[in-house]
Amino acid sequence: MKLRKIRSDMKLRGKRVLVRIDANVPLEKGRAVDGPHGRIAKAAVGIDWLVQRGAKVIVMAHLGRPKGKKVSAYSLKPVAKRLGSLIKHKIQVTKSVVGKDVLVAVERMKEGDVLMLENVRFDGREKMNDQAFAHELAQLADVYVNDAFGSSHRPHATLDAITKELPSYAGPLLANEVSILSKLDRQAKHPFVLVMGGLKMETKLPVIEHLSSMVDTVLFGGALSTAFFIAQGHEVGKSVFDEEAVKQAKRLLKVVGDCIELPVDVLVSRSLRKDARCRVASIDGIKPYERIVDIGPETVKRYAEFIAQAKTVVWNGPLGYCEVPAFCSGTRGVARVIADRTGKAMTIVGGGDTGPVVEQMRLADKYTLLSTGGGALLKFLAGDPLPGVVALQSD
Repeated sequence: MKLRKIRSDMKLRGKRVLVRIDANVPLEKGRAVDGPHGRIAKAAVGIDWLVQRGAKVIVMAHLGRPKGKKVSAYSLKPVAKRLGSLIKHKIQVTKSVVGKDVLVAVERMKEGDVLMLENVRFDGREKMNDQAFAHELAQLADVYVNDAFGSSHRPHATLDAITKELPSYAGPLLANEVSILSKLDRQAKHPFVLVMGGLKMETKLPVIEHLSSMVDTVLFGGALSTAFFIAQGHEVGKSVFDEEAVKQAKRLLKVVGDCIELPVDVLVSRSLRKDARCRVASIDGIKPYERIVDIGPETVKRYAEFIAQAKTVVWNGPLGYCEVPAFCSGTRGVARVIADRTGKAMTIVGGGDTGPVVEQMRLADKYTLLSTGGGALLKFLAGDPLPGVVALQSD
């Protein structure tokens, strides 16, 4: 997939560059929670690159779901503070998304300045992909750059409609993710191992179906594996699972059962409390009052054997209930094995709940790609077009 990319030979000094980033991160006590390899940190690289070239950088982003209303809890001020600390630059946040005050703020910008527009979802026209809204935004700039891979599956005005108003390019973060992910369809090497965890089969099923003709092995964990256990007739106690996922699991076992690998042992507990006792159990040894909270040590060893032979590894979703550290050992074990395989294999890791785990383990830079995308990554892996990316494709 060829994209129009922002290039070093472009004359950007003094140009007003409108940049869309993905800064939808958690907030804690008024601070943006974003690690060294988080969404804001990665977006900062491209913004700093523009600053160094003397551009007037106008940043757009969204936070949460304010439903088209101005909600102070979703202000981008914490995002601006985090971004400013990374690029060593004070960043002003406008009071509105568009309007006279925004125009005045842009007019006052000097070369190398950075201005952040308030949460674009404060304007209901954003999610409507409204062309008039895009036109108003376009009046602020000379060039548009999309560096928000994690948001590009949304047909929204700051990702899609805006590209009809301004010369538009892919930023370095988006271009890199698309380049690496595109190799899966064109030149994935074998053995190809897909590792799938998390809860929702409905979001993972299209990925499994799209990649089923390419992968050699699919390793399951999390609530997804529980659905397969039920489909096979096992008792799972009080374990979390999705009823619809069980039907889908039965179908997958019939269609691609030969390449599916399920846990051979699991960690079980009576509750999800941090101080809850847990034990390792066989698949047929789960008691009625227990729930599966992680994959077991034998499963980690078995999965490691598949990964150790792989030339391509794609992993999405934790393999246990990682909100409790004691229930995350299986996920951490697999994370290490995949990291160790990088270099000998192309390793792609992603998912909103997976990133924080590898960040905490200081493994974030040990993979070919740690994707910033959650839903966007799953859509791309399922072969679905991402509106924000399609709009930047070369003719």
